[in-house]
Amino acid sequence: MRKDDTAGVSSHERCGEERRKRRDGRIPVLLSALALGALSSCSPQLYEARADREVYSVLTEKTPGVDNVEPNDIHLTETPLIDLDKFKSTGGNENDFLGDYARQERGAKQLSLDDAVGTAIVHGRSYLNAREQLFLSALDLTLARHRLAPIFRTDGQGIRATDSRQAQLQAGMTELVSTNTFSHTRSTGFNWLYKTGARISADFTQDFLRIMTGNRSLNESDVAVSVVQPLLQGGGTAVTLEALTQEERNLLYDLRDFADFRRGFVVEIVSDYYGVLRARDRVYNNYIAYRGFVKNVEREDALADENRRTQNQLARLRQAMLQSESRWIDAIRVYQSALDELKIKIGVPVDSKVVLDERELDRLTIEEPRITKEQSIEIAMVSRPDLITANDLVDDAVRQIKVAKNGLLPGLDLSLDYNSVSDPGDTTPAINWDRRRWSSSVDLDLPIDRKAERNIYRATLVQLDRAKRTRDLTYDRARLELYDSWRTLEQEKRNFRIAEEGVALAARRLEEQILLAELGRGEARDLVDAQEDLVDAQNQRTATVVNHTLARLRLWRDMGILYINNDGSWVEKLERESL
Repeated sequence: MRKDDTAGVSSHERCGEERRKRRDGRIPVLLSALALGALSSCSPQLYEARADREVYSVLTEKTPGVDNVEPNDIHLTETPLIDLDKFKSTGGNENDFLGDYARQERGAKQLSLDDAVGTAIVHGRSYLNAREQLFLSALDLTLARHRLAPIFRTDGQGIRATDSRQAQLQAGMTELVSTNTFSHTRSTGFNWLYKTGARISADFTQDFLRIMTGNRSLNESDVAVSVVQPLLQGGGTAVTLEALTQEERNLLYDLRDFADFRRGFVVEIVSDYYGVLRARDRVYNNYIAYRGFVKNVEREDALADENRRTQNQLARLRQAMLQSESRWIDAIRVYQSALDELKIKIGVPVDSKVVLDERELDRLTIEEPRITKEQSIEIAMVSRPDLITANDLVDDAVRQIKVAKNGLLPGLDLSLDYNSVSDPGDTTPAINWDRRRWSSSVDLDLPIDRKAERNIYRATLVQLDRAKRTRDLTYDRARLELYDSWRTLEQEKRNFRIAEEGVALAARRLEEQILLAELGRGEARDLVDAQEDLVDAQNQRTATVVNHTLARLRLWRDMGILYINNDGSWVEKLERESL
């Protein structure tokens, strides 16, 4: 005879058991409701804010390890409309040497070198693109970290149905009696890839069916927990965290690349700024030369009227005057194009009226670096981000070989499973924890077919050799860049001295030829040559002092000691490096 399980159980205890079941049944309902409410309340703006907060947290964590990048340098903000009113106007003066184009510069805004660089940092499209790319790299890292955290999920389904397919017409009835039911299924759980390689999953599922006729209901609830721990292939912290480790290091590399980009970007803007001023200076020099030819032709015309000049000499001067005017007009076109290109690069509307500060050229001097070539190489070897990254890439290759070796091991996984269900025919969504099942298993995969894993392992060995060669090449390229910078410095220094002497010599020659022409003893060809040589010497002098300045700036960049501030200004920070 079967013993009654309820014997000896008081009504109070039975009521308590019922309340427990109802309480247990409300827990998954409450969790599902909370999850659904949380998801429905998340607006796109909230998702955006959360993503930004997480990305900036990651970047703030990484930036202390990279020089020349601060957290504020990489914050994405809505780019403000450029305000040219904050720059001073040039006034109503017109420059005759610009011809008709001078009217377009009337009342234009004047940008100093600092203004141009600062504007480029805020509005330059290529700079904004580089900053956004760094943001996207950090966004990828947040996803890689997320994959190693418990990932929760919840879902459900509801069905309202009327079924008369199995109904039979009863006596005295004229219509079939349908069965009306309502059912829903909901599931809540999580998956977690633990750092040891263990895959942990938990799931609670509830199936509910209500038969409207008779108001009867059935519930089936299920709790399942599974743990799978690889012991050989795929096991261990190093293997599991490899993807995350590489993503962490990739963001660090991207930060270093951004630091290098900022240096190169500023040098590029400075180079283009001085390039525009050089083009403007060539306009001025060619204009002066053209006006000189006009005066010479007027004088020679007067001498020809007195039969003191031949028509051949006069024609020679007129032809030279026309060529000089053509060079002057062409120089204006080149200057306009260079200025428009600079506007686009720094983010200023191309149709805006902007001019550069000509005094920036006057401030340039030939300055010698305060260090020797040997010292600059020593500094670069410890301060250049690309050299540090080249060494780190070799470390990455070594680490990936160890991971690839793990793939050659046999597969040996230990699995643990637990499952509890509700009582059959239970009317409340409660789990009977006594109705459970435990199981454990060991899965073995012998390394009979490891062709793919073998190829991956062999490829990592090749990648290590490549990484070492790339590192050596990067060091050689760095030394070559420094050698070229020093050669350029020395060359431009000599060229400046030559250009200074050339300007003085050409000016004396022109004065002599003008004096001889006034005395009727000069040759038109000599006068033309003297005038053209003076223009060339003046242009060369401007070019050499600009090139020397840029070579010195590139030397700082190639040494890794050109530090960029938030406003785009820069400074040479030798004191931070040990000589």
